[in-house]
Amino acid sequence: MLLTGLLFALALPRGPEIVAPCSEPTEHRGEAGHTLEVVCEGGAPLRGPARLLYGLPLDLNRADARGFETLPGVGPVRAAAIVAERAQGRFESERDLLRVRGIGPRTLERLQGLVAVDATGR
Repeated sequence: MLLTGLLFALALPRGPEIVAPCSEPTEHRGEAGHTLEVVCEGGAPLRGPARLLYGLPLDLNRADARGFETLPGVGPVRAAAIVAERAQGRFESERDLLRVRGIGPRTLERLQGLVAVDATGR
C-alpha cells in the first residue's frame, strides 16, 4: 500500500517551477535608507508583482488587474474594481482605495506597505 501511494505521488504532474525574476537584483535608487527601485541584470527594472518579491509596493496608478490579484484579499473581482475605479480618476493616496467597492478599512490595513501611489515600478 505504501509503495502504491509513493508510485502514485511520483506519477502526478508537477506544477511550473517558481523562478525569481532575476538572480541578482540590485538597488538602483534609494532614499533615506529605503529601496525605491530594484533592477535585474542588464538594468531592467522590476515591474508588476515581481516588485513584491523584493519588498517594493505596486503602484496603484500603474499596476494591472493581474498584479492586484497577487495582493492579500484581492481576487479577480476586486482587482477589476480597482482598475475600473482608477479609470474614473487616478489615486492620490493609498487611502483612495476606499473608493473601490469591496475594499474597506480592514482590507486597506492588510495592503499597507504593499501598494503605493507613484512608486517607481509598474
